[in-house]
Amino acid sequence: MRQIIDKEKIEKYEEVLHRIQIYAEVVMDNDKLSKIISNICRWSYAHRTGNGTLSEEQQNGIIRKAFDGLLERKD
Repeated sequence: MRQIIDKEKIEKYEEVLHRIQIYAEVVMDNDKLSKIISNICRWSYAHRTGNGTLSEEQQNGIIRKAFDGLLERKD
C-alpha cells in the first residue's frame, strides 16, 4: 500500500477546506457540505477502526481508502 506523503496530505486537506468554504458560503449547498463532512468523519474514524487488532498494513489501507474518498461526492 502506497504511503500518503505530506505534500499529498496538504494538497488534499487544502482542497477539502476550500470546498467547505465554497459549499457553505458561495453556493450555499448544504447537501454537498453534509457529504464532505461525512467523508471527513469516515477519514477520522479510519484511524481508530479495528481497535488495534489490525495489522499496520490493514490499518493503513483503511486510512488510505478514506483519504482518497475525502473529496468524493456520492450524489
